[in-house]
Amino acid sequence: MRIVGQHDALTRAQCHRMREWAHVATGSAVRRRTRRLGWTTVLLVVLGAMGAPTASALEPRTTRATRATCRLAAADSAWIATALDGWQRLNARTLHAPPTRFPILVLFDSLCSHTLPPARRPEVDVAFVGAGQAFAVRSVEHGGTIRLPDGDSLPAQLISITSRLPNGDMFLVMSLPGIWRSSGRASPHDVLASAVFQHEFAHTQSASLGSRIDALIRRGLPAQVDDDVIQKRFDSLPEFQSAYAAERDLLFAAASAPDRARAIDLARRALAAIDRRRARFFRGPNAIYADAEDVFLSMEGTGQWSAYLWLVDPDGGAMPMAQALPFIRRGGRRWSQDEGLALLLVLSRLAPLAPRELFAPSATTVLPLLRRALGQRRS
Repeated sequence: MRIVGQHDALTRAQCHRMREWAHVATGSAVRRRTRRLGWTTVLLVVLGAMGAPTASALEPRTTRATRATCRLAAADSAWIATALDGWQRLNARTLHAPPTRFPILVLFDSLCSHTLPPARRPEVDVAFVGAGQAFAVRSVEHGGTIRLPDGDSLPAQLISITSRLPNGDMFLVMSLPGIWRSSGRASPHDVLASAVFQHEFAHTQSASLGSRIDALIRRGLPAQVDDDVIQKRFDSLPEFQSAYAAERDLLFAAASAPDRARAIDLARRALAAIDRRRARFFRGPNAIYADAEDVFLSMEGTGQWSAYLWLVDPDGGAMPMAQALPFIRRGGRRWSQDEGLALLLVLSRLAPLAPRELFAPSATTVLPLLRRALGQRRS
């Protein structure tokens, strides 16, 4: 995810960086381009290295839609309602986040874009209800370009984004399941699209983490930075790589340990290893990367954990844990997502209510939360 200044315009030229999104369930892979606007997350899933096909290319073309004929299809309405219900169910059972602050939803198919703002006047505005929340619906032909609530725009491709408006309201933009299915990359029953929705919806509920990235940029973090910032800066150092891999493996071992005592022992060893690595490498001009790492581990960890919880939910993806973990890890190629997930799995096991603080208006990040769960003070 690329980060630029909060008020910079989003353009195709700026959305040039590509990275792999491996679909573990089928062994296939697509490419994704990501970028942040302020702390906007933009995920463009691109089929091949020659650029992303548009939504109209991904879905069979039918009679050209018009403003009058664009409407949210019944199947898509059902998918949106199910996705929103999934978040509420996970929140009630496991996440324990504050009451949901519903974002503006912008969802699109091959021809039409549908904007669903939470209804301000339920008695007149309601056109859709999901998870008990009433939404208005405004549907228009997109002509290959998706207009965002902040006035920006994006090409109509496989995409999932979250962002914040100047007034603090959040919005989420995502291609509807028909586009994912027509790409040939989506898994059965729209599992991939639904897991991605949960990941992105988690970001809409943790706005304070994004604000911290803006603060880090003001302190001197490079203005164009992404959630791979630690990996990019330090992966050329074999000592850093081996230290990271060792602590990550300890965390996953703690998450799957046969009993609590063993989980605590492994988690303490992992945290000690993390502290040693950070003390060794995050010094001098690299000191700012300590805070950056903690924020990105927290942000990507909550997204990946939310997606994982939906995958294993019997009322969601209904995927066995042994299958869900490799599905969401995608080979562990992205450090912040992989170690972030491991940290959340351990934290939620040792202190089930602690992750709720990651969604608070002034969030506590994941490393202090784990330290507290282990009864340790920062040295």
